[in-house]
Amino acid sequence: MTRHRLLAAFGVGCLFFAASCGGESAPSEGAAEVWSVDSAPALSIGLSDAENLDAAFARITGATRLPDGRILVGDVGEAPLKLFDSAGVFVGRVARKGQGPQEIEFLARLFRCGDLVYTYDIDGRRVLQWSLQGEFQRELRFQLPALQQAPYASACNAAGTFVHLGWGQRGVLVAGYHRDTVPAWTSAAADSVPAVFDSVPSSERWGQTHEGRIVGTMPFPFGKQPHVGIGADFIAIATGDPEGVRIYGLDGSTRGRIVLADSAPPVTPEDVRLLIEREVIEVGETYRRGVEREYAAVEFPKTKSNVSALIVDSEGLIWIRPPASSGALSVRWQIFRPDGELRATLILPEPLEIFEIGVDYILGRELDPSAGVPLLRQYRLRRAAPR
Repeated sequence: MTRHRLLAAFGVGCLFFAASCGGESAPSEGAAEVWSVDSAPALSIGLSDAENLDAAFARITGATRLPDGRILVGDVGEAPLKLFDSAGVFVGRVARKGQGPQEIEFLARLFRCGDLVYTYDIDGRRVLQWSLQGEFQRELRFQLPALQQAPYASACNAAGTFVHLGWGQRGVLVAGYHRDTVPAWTSAAADSVPAVFDSVPSSERWGQTHEGRIVGTMPFPFGKQPHVGIGADFIAIATGDPEGVRIYGLDGSTRGRIVLADSAPPVTPEDVRLLIEREVIEVGETYRRGVEREYAAVEFPKTKSNVSALIVDSEGLIWIRPPASSGALSVRWQIFRPDGELRATLILPEPLEIFEIGVDYILGRELDPSAGVPLLRQYRLRRAAPR
């Protein structure tokens, strides 16, 4: 699998929800709060200026805002971990690119777990632990259940408890569409012994072939992908299936679910065109023919997955992002309490990929629509009163 495919695997309409923690009565949007963000970001970091590489990114893979307002950004470029001040001015490089001690070759994920930051390097599957001051502390590895090659989706809470969803069995390759069942597990710390508490449907995959030989696998475009979040005392898992979002206690006990109506928008030719263009931006114009050839072999689903993101915010609320209709410039997120109550709705820019949600801010990644370069955006969040 190529690096951009492996990175994509870690990974970028209207829905009506029904909460199920005992009953299945649909939550009334009329009773929910309507939150908002400013039309323009409060902070934007990223340049296309080749003379200022410290303020430019190759592909942003994570970010966190530190208590003093500084921002730590993970990237796959030559400086995989950079620090910026609260005004977005470059402060310094925290980690260099490489395979040596305290170096990161290919940063796939960045985790903020309370007073610690972890970086996950998919080259060697190394995990590095950092302080909030950007000081390297130690190298470790995620411990895995039997038959798992790596975590596919992961999250941690402020106490340092991790939850992971599996990738699938090692060495199993299938041509075309396929889907597996994988374990869900917790660990009390980043490198603690795994405690499996359930099994869930995995990522929908597409096995790529060349001259009759399987050459790799990628997430099934617009298909169902697993998402996981963790709060102080609960875990939320969404797989895109009609059963909705599963809610667990940290001990793995079942608490209930948020049922999602199976009413996702269709996959259109315009969706496919935009998908190709975004990937060409990511990997470079040189690879356009290869990208087009890969997608020409895919049998796309008729509709999109009914969940495209799930994030637990700093206040312990579950944010769910439905898929956008073709050509939509914005998408309405829905924010739930762990007991299934619909707390609020919020309209955000469709291209925004969120990394972190604080009390009054949202931190995420967007592509500059004119230059095609990745930008880190910080939006001011207003948690408004009921309508």
